Amino acid sequence: MFKYHVLALLLGSILDFFLGRIYSIWNPFDSVKSLIKYLDRALLGDEIILLEPAKQKSLGLWLVMIVIMPVFVVSAFFTMLCYDIAIPVGILFEAFATYLCIETRYIYNSGKIIMEDFYGDGIDAMKYSYEIFSGKFSEGQDEEQVTKEAITFIANETSDWVLSPMLVMFLFGPVGGFVYRTIDMIDKAIGYKTYRYNHFGYAAATLNRIIDYIPGRFSGVVTVFVAKYILPGVNGKNAKYINIRDRFKAVSAFSGALELKLKNDLVGDDDKEAAPSDIKRAISLELCDFVFIQCILVILLLFF
Repeated sequence: MFKYHVLALLLGSILDFFLGRIYSIWNPFDSVKSLIKYLDRALLGDEIILLEPAKQKSLGLWLVMIVIMPVFVVSAFFTMLCYDIAIPVGILFEAFATYLCIETRYIYNSGKIIMEDFYGDGIDAMKYSYEIFSGKFSEGQDEEQVTKEAITFIANETSDWVLSPMLVMFLFGPVGGFVYRTIDMIDKAIGYKTYRYNHFGYAAATLNRIIDYIPGRFSGVVTVFVAKYILPGVNGKNAKYINIRDRFKAVSAFSGALELKLKNDLVGDDDKEAAPSDIKRAISLELCDFVFIQCILVILLLFF
């Protein structure tokens, strides 16, 4: 059974690498995202000033529970059903679940397009591409700031959308992968400390911090190993130092490897001036992280 599980992870991650996102087919996470938006408006509404902080926290907890429960039940049901029908059907379902839960190609292509847009059309095109792919408003005023924002996006999502989901799915199967990505989506939607979500997003942010504690550190360790022993042209020794010092998922390892301050200058040191060409090194590091995980899966498949 272990070999079937590893084979499914390998097939699903390879499928993601070659196909990436296909926007013409339904993705269950689109429905999850729509449910989060609906519950945000339905539970919190617009007049949050009328709700006490404790009430906002309670409603935020309800949102988390309402979103996670159907994801857990449906993914567990189909996992058991498919393996009960036949082992090959179970492997195919688990491979498809893996394909849905990771975003290797999307991250790689996003970074590549952001960099190419700068060299083709300038800083405005670069900012626009970053905002489209990241879903965040760029506060950068020059190419160095926007480059740091783009690399932070690549590093953070390498952790949240590639390395951490792979570890969680290796340990807990498709159910773990779907639940992990759902919690991450809730946190990205309401977990940030803004005026609206300071209390309402407390449960989501806290749960994501707990769930991501081990996977986040795993992603940092993998990135350090790749930077130090596999990928040339990056500072592996500095990646290890910054990762140990700052401990922010893969972002700290990316920061050290590229010798840049990331995450609004909260992680790493500016040992050099950031340039758009550094995005190429960042996506190379992301790709090497992915390939390294594939090599581990192949070794497990062959020798265990």
